[in-house]
Amino acid sequence: MSATEAVQTGVPTLHHLSNSQSQRILWLLEELAIEYKLEYNVVLYSRGAKDKRAPKELESIHPLGRSPSFVTADGRVLIESLTITTYLLKTYDARGRFAAEDWIREDTLRSFAGATLFPLASLEMLFDIAEKNTPWPFSFIMKRVKKGFDNFFSNAEFKKDLVYLEGELGDAEWFNGKDVGMADFVMSWPMDVIAVRGYANLEKDYPKLHTWRNRVHERTAWKQALEKGNEYDLEQLG
Repeated sequence: MSATEAVQTGVPTLHHLSNSQSQRILWLLEELAIEYKLEYNVVLYSRGAKDKRAPKELESIHPLGRSPSFVTADGRVLIESLTITTYLLKTYDARGRFAAEDWIREDTLRSFAGATLFPLASLEMLFDIAEKNTPWPFSFIMKRVKKGFDNFFSNAEFKKDLVYLEGELGDAEWFNGKDVGMADFVMSWPMDVIAVRGYANLEKDYPKLHTWRNRVHERTAWKQALEKGNEYDLEQLG
C-alpha cells in the first residue's frame, strides 16, 4: 500500500523504501508469514528520481526519516535492520524455525555484515555517486581518486572479507547452518550491493557465496517479498 492509504490497526507495519536494505526485512516478514501465517502491513515509499533519497513522509514515522522503519503491533517504532530482525525473530519465531545453531557465530556474522562489509560497500557507492554527479573536469578527478582508493584499499579489503565469508559458509547451504536464519537475512543486503554493483565477481572468485545468493533469490518468501515491494534495483542507487 502507498503512504497515503490507511493501514490495518493492531498489526505490525513495515515502512519500506524502494531499492534499500528494507528488502531483507520484507523477506524475513514473508518467511514468517509462510511459517506462522503472520499478518503485517507494508507501506511503500519511493526514492527521489534525482537525489535518490527517502521522501520526507518517512519523517512522520521516525524523526530520522529512514527505512526500514517498523511499527510493532502495540505501536512502538523500531529502526535499524539488526534491531528489527532481532525483534521479529524473538517475537514471532515461536518454534525456533530460524534459530541459530551457534549463537556466537551468528552474532559475529550479523555484526560483520553491518559493521565491516556494508560500510566498505557504502564507501564504494559514495564514490560512484560523487563521480556520476560531479561536473567535468572534477568528475575526472573523482574517477582518479576512486581508482586510487580501489587499488590501495578497497580491492584488498573486499578480497579479505569475502574469502573469510566463503570459508565461513563452507559446504553449508546457509550461514545459519542447515536452515536459513538471521545471519542470512542480514547478509543478503551487502551481498546484493557487492554483486549487483560489481565490487566483486562472486560467480568467478567466490562460487560458494554466489551459490548462496542464488539460493536466497530462489526462495518463495524472497520472490513474494519482491512482489510486495516497489523496486529493488541496486544499480539505481547512483
